[in-house]
Amino acid sequence: MMLPRDRYKPHLAPTASPRFRYGSVVMDEARGEVVVVGITAGKIPWPIGKRGRAKSPVLYGDLAKAVQREANLAVCHWWGITGQTVTKWRKALGVDRTEGTTKLFRANAAEEGCRLGLKKAQAKARDPERCAKIAAARRGRKMPKALFRKLVALRKGSRMSDEARRKMSEAQRRRGARPPKAGVPWTAQEDGWLRTLPTAEVVRRTGRTKMAVYNRRCHRELAGREDEGRR
Repeated sequence: MMLPRDRYKPHLAPTASPRFRYGSVVMDEARGEVVVVGITAGKIPWPIGKRGRAKSPVLYGDLAKAVQREANLAVCHWWGITGQTVTKWRKALGVDRTEGTTKLFRANAAEEGCRLGLKKAQAKARDPERCAKIAAARRGRKMPKALFRKLVALRKGSRMSDEARRKMSEAQRRRGARPPKAGVPWTAQEDGWLRTLPTAEVVRRTGRTKMAVYNRRCHRELAGREDEGRR
C-alpha cells in the first residue's frame, strides 16, 4: 500500500524559498513581469507576485520546474496551492502529462484495490447480457457527422489487417448487409417487369440504367426479353 509521503514525494528535492526583495520586479513565466509583494505560507515559502490587482505565487525557478515535472498532488502539497492553479500553469507552459503524474498513476495501478477493481471491470465488460443491451441501445442510431469525419481522418492512409477485414465481412454477412458496389437490391416486382416489359419501360419504372437492366436479365437468364428490349 502506498504511504502518503510516497504520494507527495517529488522528483526534485524540496528547496528553500529563493532570495528576493519586496518591491522587486521578477519575470513570471505565465503572467510576465510582476512585483514581489509577499510570501506564501506553504511548506516551501514562495514569493507572491502582483500584477494589476491579482496576486499569486511567482511561477519561476524551482516552482516552474516542478510544474513541468512533478505530479499535481506533489506541487499542491509542497507549495500550498490548489490543483486548479497547477493546471492553469501547465496550460500556460504547454505541459500535458508530467513524469511525476505518470509515476503516480503507475504506483496507484499497482495497488491491490486497483487491480481487483480492474479485474471486476474487465469481467463486467465481457458480460454477454451487458453487451447485448449496449448493442440494442446503439442499433439504428446514426453516428454524429463530426465524429464520423474525425474517425475517417484518423484512419486515412492506414490499412486494416486481413484478420480485421475478415471479421468485418463476417459481421456484415450475418446482418445481411450488401456492399456499396452491389447497389440497391432488385425487388420481386422489378424482376416481374423484366420478364414482361420492354427495356425502356423497365428503365422508366425502376429508374435504373439500361446496362443494369441487361445485366440483371443475363443474371436471371432472361436473354429473350433483353433482345426484345434492344430491338
